[in-house]
This record gives sequence, C-alpha cells and structure tokens, in this order.
Amino acid sequence: MLIQNKGNHSYQANGLTLVPGTNKVDEKDFERFLTHPLMNHLDIKGEFVYDSEKTKPSAKDRIAMIEDAFDVDMLEALKADEDRKTVLDAINKRIEELTNPEE
Repeated sequence: MLIQNKGNHSYQANGLTLVPGTNKVDEKDFERFLTHPLMNHLDIKGEFVYDSEKTKPSAKDRIAMIEDAFDVDMLEALKADEDRKTVLDAINKRIEELTNPEE
C-alpha cells in the first residue's frame, strides 16, 4: 500500500520507518506501525495519507501521492498496476523529473 508521510520528518515505530513523501509498505506492517500511540495520534491528525489495497484511490488522490514520491523503482512498479491515462502520465512525468533534474 502507499502511505504519504506529509510531515517533514521520518517516523519509526514497530519496525517500520516512513520517510517524508510517499512510501510503499505492507499493509500489515503499517497496521502494526499505527499501534504505537504517537503514530496513532499523528494518523488522527492527518500526518499520513493512505488507501487500502482493497480499494482503488481516485486518480486525483493517486496523482498527489505520485507527485510526492522520490523512489523511481516504486513508481515503475506502480505503472504495471495502473490503467488510467492521467495517472500513468503523472507517473511518467515524475520519473522524468527524478531521473533528469533541471540544472
């Protein structure tokens, strides 16, 4: 599942670390992460944005996560599971931004 850490810090609890931006993690690991009282509090405050693997997020929500991603391998993997043109375009644009930054 994808989790967007909207904060300016990495958070670590129960064996999982979320860096700022979008992270791809196992749903069970994230559930265990949220059992930590501080992480649960941050989740309630809206520090983490995520969707369940059982539901497909809207194109708008998925694009927001893509624009906040820094892992090219994760973006490439997302392309294999995505069929919406707008989302695929956003993935390709972000990969281009990360692999060929403007000088």
